Amino acid sequence: MKLLFVEKNEKTSLIVLSIIGLCLYQGIKAQKGLPKPVLFAEPSSVVAPGTNVTLGCSALELTSQELLFTLSKAGSPGYPHPKKTGSEARFSLPSVKVRDAGSYSCFYSERRPAKGKSETSETLDLVVTGSLPQPSLQALPTAKVSLNGRVTLRCVLPMKPSLGSVMFMWLKAGIPEPLGRALQQSQRWADFTLLSVRVQDAGSFRCVYYEKTVQPRASEPSEPLHVCVTGEKGTRLRTPS
Repeated sequence: MKLLFVEKNEKTSLIVLSIIGLCLYQGIKAQKGLPKPVLFAEPSSVVAPGTNVTLGCSALELTSQELLFTLSKAGSPGYPHPKKTGSEARFSLPSVKVRDAGSYSCFYSERRPAKGKSETSETLDLVVTGSLPQPSLQALPTAKVSLNGRVTLRCVLPMKPSLGSVMFMWLKAGIPEPLGRALQQSQRWADFTLLSVRVQDAGSFRCVYYEKTVQPRASEPSEPLHVCVTGEKGTRLRTPS
């Protein structure tokens, strides 16, 4: 009888320890929170007025839980988007206007209240071009670059900046998102350098600048600048199709 009593106590202890371990695991998981989603724009985060834009919020991890996604814009209320299953929500911004420009972020939550909400995504700046004068784009030292060489693309404001903080962006034809960004507060220009140039770096480039404010205005894109890549003897190399 004594042996049976000890086994029962050991079994009970194991059950209790298992319950405690489960509670600790759930507590740690709850403290850690749900992973932050990724926010992206289609066809691009830099668009002309009148473009139909979709902002997608992706939870990345596949789930069968019911999720509620919320899109937020700095200075504006959020836009909740109910979604019964899946791990992604899409928010449509038809025929965007300058007032639609700004910094967006998103988060999601499982419908069961105990799960709480995810971390907030990284911010995405939606830029609607055309409200400010066009900048110019220069290649330094030249737009004809030898293979493995380097070229600096300088974006120059049409006037001395009086806008406060200005964000510069460099765009390349065929690539939807900016290649780079640079924040300036006093200079009329900003540089973006292509190091160890490859054949794939040849192409048509433009630059844009915009105010780094809650309701930003953006410039017209610069005139295109064509960068060509040459071989050792100066022959132009054809970009792979």
